[in-house]
Amino acid sequence: MATTSSKQLHSILQAEQHISAQLLDIMMAERDALIESDTDVMNAMSEKKQPFVLQLEQLGRQRDAVLQADGFSADKDGLAAYIDNQTQQDAVALNAILSQLKLTAQACREHNQINGGIVNVNRQHIQRAMNIFRGRDMNPSSYGPGGEYTSQVVRQPLLGRV
Repeated sequence: MATTSSKQLHSILQAEQHISAQLLDIMMAERDALIESDTDVMNAMSEKKQPFVLQLEQLGRQRDAVLQADGFSADKDGLAAYIDNQTQQDAVALNAILSQLKLTAQACREHNQINGGIVNVNRQHIQRAMNIFRGRDMNPSSYGPGGEYTSQVVRQPLLGRV
């Protein structure tokens, strides 16, 4: 890479890729823990994620500073314009690492959505169970003594009926 700023940007993008890949690994382990309801692992994964997120934010600020120092905007368009103004060799190297980073970021986003969905479903199940125990389930559904599907409002707490 010819220019100092191009080398610097390449180094930042490589660091972002490396940290994003580590974050992805943590998110995959977190998903397994969510599926298995392993709270110890879930808590450990949550704690492990935070430093990586902070590092990515810091690297993003560094990337923005490099772009702005060379007169480009600190956004996707600015990054694309910066790369377009580099030598062919530098542009190829920057685009290669940027492509890897985009793929990893997309995978992180997808895993984050999946994990969030699992958390939300689990939360809904817990909330529903708590409402049933408290006698507040406004939409309980079950089968009656004849096997028919019923939906009745529970007026007395489950524990009070037992």
